[in-house]
Parts: sequence; C-alpha cells; structure tokens
Amino acid sequence: MYWLMLYYLLFLVVIAAVLSFFKLLPYNGVDILLSAFYLVSICKLSNYIFARILKVKTNTESSIITGFILSLIFGPAPLLTNLIPLTAAPILAMASKYLITFRGRHIFNPAAFGAVASAALFGNGASWWLAGYAVAPFIILGGLLILKKIRRFEMAGVFLLFYIISNPQNILSIPSSPILFFSLVMLVEPLTSPFKKSHQIIYAVLLVVLFYLLGNVIPYPLEASLLIGNIFAFIVNKSFRQVMVLKKKEKLSKDVYGFWFEPFKKFEFKPGQFLEWTLSHSKPDSRGVRRFFSIASSPTEDLVLLASKFYEKPSTFKQALLKMEVGQEIIVSDLAGEFTLPNKLDIKLCFIAGGIGITPFRSMAKFVTDNREVRDAILLFSNKAKEDIVFEDTLKKAEPLGLKTIYINTDKDGYIDEKLIKEKVHDFKDRTFYISGPEPMVETFEKLLYKMGISRKNIKRDYFPGYTDTH
Repeated sequence: MYWLMLYYLLFLVVIAAVLSFFKLLPYNGVDILLSAFYLVSICKLSNYIFARILKVKTNTESSIITGFILSLIFGPAPLLTNLIPLTAAPILAMASKYLITFRGRHIFNPAAFGAVASAALFGNGASWWLAGYAVAPFIILGGLLILKKIRRFEMAGVFLLFYIISNPQNILSIPSSPILFFSLVMLVEPLTSPFKKSHQIIYAVLLVVLFYLLGNVIPYPLEASLLIGNIFAFIVNKSFRQVMVLKKKEKLSKDVYGFWFEPFKKFEFKPGQFLEWTLSHSKPDSRGVRRFFSIASSPTEDLVLLASKFYEKPSTFKQALLKMEVGQEIIVSDLAGEFTLPNKLDIKLCFIAGGIGITPFRSMAKFVTDNREVRDAILLFSNKAKEDIVFEDTLKKAEPLGLKTIYINTDKDGYIDEKLIKEKVHDFKDRTFYISGPEPMVETFEKLLYKMGISRKNIKRDYFPGYTDTH
C-alpha cells in the first residue's frame, strides 16, 4: 500500500512537469521537480532527526509520501524565493507525527498539518495547484488503484456524492478541482481515517459539512476540515500503539510458524480482529516493514499469537520475523476488523478457511471454549495435505460446544465447491458465512455463495490483499 502510493505520487509529479512543459498546465516543470525533490528531502531528513532524538523506529516511505503530497498541494513556485515556507511545511508536518501523539499514535494527516501550520505562521499555505482536465485522468486512474488496494471506495464515493448534493453545479467542476486529488489521496489516508465502514461514511459527510462551514470563516477550509476530521477518526478508532516482546516461537507445520508475544499492557480485542505489525529491519524490500495479520490468539489468553506461512523465498519482513529471538520486540498498532462473532449465540454459522486463513477461527474457537459458549458452527478447513493442518487440538476442544470441523485435503478430496457445501452443510441457506484466506480464494467463494442464494449481508470476508496463497 505504501509503495503503491509512493509510486503514484511520484508519477503525478512527473506527469505534472511533463504537462507543464507542453503548456497543458500553467506552471514551470522545473519548479515542480525541484520543489518536489526539496520537500521530499526535508521530510526525510526531519523524519530521521525526530526519530533519533525521540529514540523511536523510523518509517522512511511514509515521510517520502508526505513530501510528495506537500509538493502536489504546496506551490509550485521558484525554490529560492519560497525557501522559508518550503522548509517549514515539511518540518512542521514531520513534527506533528512525533510530537502531537497519544499512546504512540499520531493524530493528524502530516501534510495537511504542515500546510495549515505554514499558512498560520508564514501566510503561505496550500495552493492545491494539482488540478485541471489535462491531469484529471491520471489522478483518477491512480486514485482508483489506491482505493482498490485500501478498500475505501465507499468513503471517497460518499464524500464526492455529498459534495455534489451540497451544490449540484460542483459536478461540472470536479475534474478541474483540487477536490479530486483531495478525495482520492488525502481523505482516504488509512492511518488518520476511520477503520470501520460505518465510521468512514460519517467521516466523509462530516468533512463536506466542515468544508462548507469553514469556507466562510478561514482561508484554508479544505485542510482544516481534514484535521478536524482526523480528531473524529482518532476517537472512534480507539487507536493505540505499543511494543510487544517475543516470548516463544514454535513450528506449527512444515512451513507455518507461530510467534507468541507479550504485550506491554494487555488490551481488549474481539476474536477475528487484526493488527498492523511493524518490524524494522535493514534493507527492506518494496513491501516495506509493515504487515496486517489476524490475531490468532483469544482475548482469554495472556500472550498474543501471530501465525504465518513461510515460503522458499519470503519477503524481508518475514525473513526478519523468522530470525526473531526470544526477548526481541515488535510494534503493533491499529487494532481493527469486523470479522467477528455475532452477539447472538443462536445465529447459525459456517466458516470457510483456506490454509493459514484459519488464524481468526483459531481465535474464535479458543474464545468459545474458554467461555463455554455454545455456537452452532461448521468449519470447512481446506489444506493441500494433512500435514499442512494447524491448530487441530484447539479446534477439537471446541467441538463439544457446537463447532464442528470438516477437513478438506485438496490433494485427496479436491476443492470446496457447491456440491461439497450442500453435502456437508445441509442448512446452508440458514447460515451466516465467514470466509478467510487469500483474496482470490475469498472472492471466488463470495461469488459461489451469491450463486447459491446467500445474500450479501450473510457473508463476512477476511482476506490477505495482494497475495495469491500467502498471508
């Protein structure tokens, strides 16, 4: 996600410079490139200095992204005649990440904060220059890729819809308006926007309302409304960030390992939720130092379990994870996820897990067992072979409470299909389905269930985006 955004923003900088060279944008292409280089450099340097002073882990790609965003909303102008605001904005942006925090999490979108702070201190804020019919197709194309990756279509769509409803004439100006870049890039920034879909809708509407209210009061209503919205997102996200220490590492199958971590402070979560895990390591590959993993342990357990599958050539993140020794630390943040058990115990359930997609169901099974909850649930657990099965003991202990596990070994039994579901789950039309596994697998089953007459509201998904058969 981070690298996709980085490449997208770099692409927009280059395209804007090229379009300006051909007089399709009213700017100087050299100014665009120089200011982008300068802003990215100051952001990266400031990020490094703040991290060293405060002795915290640094994340290089996020600082570069902030620099590129600033370059696309700030300027473009000759570097030498605008050196003070072009230096202050990135420093203030990075300062907000490290100094305006709560429980280790920053609250505000750094680029928006840097632009507002620069306007307040030096009278030189965001110009929102990246707009126009010539550049709009490139903003839209990359923006749609970003929305697909981070699953924020509803948020951006609702924002644009209410922006148009507030003034129907806006629909004609959107392609040439900064609203396009704002809604596809800054609005949807994952770390400072809500996690839950319902909160994302409220957030989008709130920002439109704030934009129009503040438009008559202050000269920078767009970025100011975003900062206020960031506070709302921080409150509803109940964000936290903490360090966990590795206590035990175990091999669960030939290529699956489990890592048991002790949190600095025990936190509440629901079975089926996930965390963002940050493991800094030298020379990370293009996938960076962060991953989202389901919590495989139950809230009833003292340690937090991360379970993952390792292939022959794993990413640098997984290489670092596998090399971790007892006593080493990892950072977790952004607890989220709605792939959780229904509150009503009498709702019939059917779980479908592919390989390491069993992790959220392991959490649920352990939770059900420890709390003696009776649930009518059938788990269809698909693996290539018997030796690939993990957490069999935990699943077996949940059987007396209603969780029946059916193992499908694809080498011998074939794949789960409509025939198998109807054979093993006779009352499938009365059940709510939970699907967990690689994204292509989840999408395939979702289509199959629609075909079988299962409504969208009775299907919950938990997938590993961007993977074919790994987490």
